[in-house]
Amino acid sequence: MEYIYESAQRSYEDFASGRVLYNAQGTTSFPVRLASEIAQRCFQLLEKKGVQGPYTLFDPCCGGAYLLTVVGLLHGQRIHRVIGSDINAEVLGIAAKNLSLLREEGLEQRTEQLKELLALYHKPSHQDALQSAGRLRELLRSSRLEEMVCFQADITQPEESLASCKGTHIVMTDLPYGDLVSWGGGSDEPVKDFFNGIHSILDPGRSVVAVISDKGQKLKHDRFQRIQHMKVGKRQVAIFEPI
Repeated sequence: MEYIYESAQRSYEDFASGRVLYNAQGTTSFPVRLASEIAQRCFQLLEKKGVQGPYTLFDPCCGGAYLLTVVGLLHGQRIHRVIGSDINAEVLGIAAKNLSLLREEGLEQRTEQLKELLALYHKPSHQDALQSAGRLRELLRSSRLEEMVCFQADITQPEESLASCKGTHIVMTDLPYGDLVSWGGGSDEPVKDFFNGIHSILDPGRSVVAVISDKGQKLKHDRFQRIQHMKVGKRQVAIFEPI
């Protein structure tokens, strides 16, 4: 894969799971550089359609909302609403905590926790985390984020709970693929049903969908046109537009 927007290598240690961002046991993190590259490709595709931001970003398989939080921190000036949903209710508490870091008050609360940990244990890792929190606070200064929500839902079985997601500009998600996370629910064709579910909340011509998965899953659907496809290590990334 050729990186267009994140072409220069740099450190992303400030975004490490468990440092400032909260770690959810049994969920996956995501490469920060790749997340930023995908998000910026989505922004560019929407702008090319004449759809100007700030945008609504939705991850229907959000887990602990690591992906959403990273993109919100890095590109909050281009996003005004972040939505996460997941079938697993147990991870949504961590998702809510991570999304709270996209507000100054949430990040300040986390900073106070880290100060307490440093006072108790005097670990260099807590001092490093405090420094990271300070740098993340600088990112929030340009943010246009107004709303961050998460809720329980099975995207393969769309319900009324997804009504609040209508008009989403960008769906960006890392599909379950078996190592730590697998598909829940009772769908026999979860990828197909996933595409059906998100199609109901999208406006053709005003939205894009970025799907990340392992290379074994077939990312295609007759209600979506694939406009970009990349392979990155063990992953594949496909960007679609609804038709």
